[in-house]
Amino acid sequence: MKVDRIGSRGFVFTFDELLNTEFNCTTNIYVIDGKSHIFICDTFLGPKSMLLIKKFIDKYLKKKEIIIFNSHSDWDHIWGNCFFKEQLIIAHENTIKNIEKNAQVELNKYRNYCQGKVSICLPNIIFTDKIHFYEEGIEFIYSPGHTNDSASCIDRVDNILFAGDNVESPNPYLNSNNFDEYERTLTNYIFMEVKRIIPGHGEITDYDLVIKNLNYIKKLKSM
Repeated sequence: MKVDRIGSRGFVFTFDELLNTEFNCTTNIYVIDGKSHIFICDTFLGPKSMLLIKKFIDKYLKKKEIIIFNSHSDWDHIWGNCFFKEQLIIAHENTIKNIEKNAQVELNKYRNYCQGKVSICLPNIIFTDKIHFYEEGIEFIYSPGHTNDSASCIDRVDNILFAGDNVESPNPYLNSNNFDEYERTLTNYIFMEVKRIIPGHGEITDYDLVIKNLNYIKKLKSM
């Protein structure tokens, strides 16, 4: 695990457990040290991974309530929810539907990747369009693209966007044929004019990759 400071209050934890596998990618967890809360964006492969983040928080940050955000329902982004089952876990309403439908099948299929003992833990706070934490400068928004439940986190204090799997190098991967929604989401990202973009996998990036992804979606849409 690698930890990078980003902005005035953010930390990106990059895990390499999926390197040299069929997926061959690193995975990013974004932690925001807010005024009254600590926000953790995605929970990776299980409690073992999240314990490393919790130890970092306990060592370096002041004690605050932890709030979890799931960017979407894919197994490699939610398995650590069970480590925080007593905390608020926020996600889009479609995320719960997808977890209820697919999570056990995915757990059985990819069980070898579990980091610790994984049990499926559903989000307990859901939203349809967006949810604000005004005093914290944090906004979670529905941003369908990679999946029909994809959502993003905007850190308004540092102008940083956690885009989940909606932004990916070299090209994004679609789980559904929602080209119009995906195009709107990537276009909306550009209008946000954030300083840095954190993808679910790969290097911290900027709008060059968003534009490349947008052009790729437009090309697929025109075929």
